[in-house]
Amino acid sequence: MSRKSAASTTEVAEAPDYVAPLHAYRLWAVEEVAGSARLRSLYWPCIWPVGAPFAAQCHSRSFRLWRKAPHQTPVTKCTCGIYAVPAAVIPRLARDGAMPPDRPVVIGAVSLWGSVVECERGWRAAFAYPDSLFVPWRCSSAEKTAVDLEAYGVPVDLLEVWNVNAALGAVVELAA
Repeated sequence: MSRKSAASTTEVAEAPDYVAPLHAYRLWAVEEVAGSARLRSLYWPCIWPVGAPFAAQCHSRSFRLWRKAPHQTPVTKCTCGIYAVPAAVIPRLARDGAMPPDRPVVIGAVSLWGSVVECERGWRAAFAYPDSLFVPWRCSSAEKTAVDLEAYGVPVDLLEVWNVNAALGAVVELAA
């Protein structure tokens, strides 16, 4: 192989996996910030910004046993990144009773971009922003929550369902 073709091969190998944002689905908790409902990670105290992409950060270094150097997110050998799944996996996102009944949950489509790592059931990405949001009636103050979430500038729909499994099933039907 000539030097020229070896360089071309390297350039192709370093090209991004996706040329457009990847569309997937995820769950968010809802948290009140300055009197308005905002999207929050289910597992970390991270509020998703309005009008700007959410940028992933690696929180693994906050554990004392972590000895690896800081890195960009996501990477294959870590669990960092913004998680999302394809439509076929939506029903597995949660089970009734898996989340506290007093914690409002929002389901949504999300665009993922930047570095994206494919996982067993979905993806982990460096950046994300919601594409559309679905607020189940199970959510306390569902109507106010839906109005507040319109600040993200994406469609927000109320789902006339009373539990998380039914909400996930409704989103599967809408995704089809």
